[in-house]
Amino acid sequence: MNAVDSAEPFWGPPTSKANFCETDYAVSRYIAEFINSLTNVVYSKQRQRGIPERLRQKANKHGDSLRVLPYWGLMAVGLCSLAFHVSLKYHTQMMDDLSMHFATTPVLHRILTANSNRRDSVVMAIVLGSMLLFLVTYHVRTDELILHSVSFVGTVTVIGIHTMRLVNNRTLPGSASRRQIWGMVRFGAAIFNLGYWLWLIDRWACGFLRDAREAIGLPWAFVLELHGWWHICTGIGAYVFIAVVDHLVSGEDLRDIQQSFAWPAPWASRSIFAGRGPSVDGGGKGEAKVKSRLGF
Repeated sequence: MNAVDSAEPFWGPPTSKANFCETDYAVSRYIAEFINSLTNVVYSKQRQRGIPERLRQKANKHGDSLRVLPYWGLMAVGLCSLAFHVSLKYHTQMMDDLSMHFATTPVLHRILTANSNRRDSVVMAIVLGSMLLFLVTYHVRTDELILHSVSFVGTVTVIGIHTMRLVNNRTLPGSASRRQIWGMVRFGAAIFNLGYWLWLIDRWACGFLRDAREAIGLPWAFVLELHGWWHICTGIGAYVFIAVVDHLVSGEDLRDIQQSFAWPAPWASRSIFAGRGPSVDGGGKGEAKVKSRLGF
């Protein structure tokens, strides 16, 4: 796939430090990386489908806007990433990089303060906010990628570990609710990790991938744009964890997975990721007692 050479790129030459394996301006002079830009729609779509109607109503009625912040953060990641891959400019790269931290920090705060009082929650917010401010300042001033990547992976790892603990603490052993939630968690972790490995392969095997795309030709060559698959996988995986954390921390009785979560979370809740178990949750009263003890 050769770059469009009939006209100069609309955005001018790239100024970003990061530039991925997709050939620049191969489809249009207005879009630097076509597939890497297009696949960001997954983030916005998952946000749109991911906020349950009752959650929007509750946020509007009671002012609990912080609860929907992670969902809007997911959409912001998609918009900032779109701006970066369309233009490949330094400032849009900063938007893309930092949006990842602005999206994960509210989720990290929510899961770390699941059992905390308001005072401890505020203290944790100040600590995480200070750490985020330092990271943003350092990243913008140095344009480095190591601390950015390590901190993002570390945040995601902590969220994953605490999510698994919450599943065990807030659902009854052997109940259908636990089995369904575990199905979604395992699926979210699997697809997120798949996206990460595709991201690595896209960087490590770029020469091979470009040769393969040249041999295959359009449109099937688009399938080998692995950074685009990273967007799809992480968009879905991030939504799954955001929704599961919201469900577990809120303490709401959301037994109807089909109505409470956006696809593919309902599918994951009854897939091989969920294992074998009862199809009807008979532990509703028991889980209500668990939530009562936790203060819900």
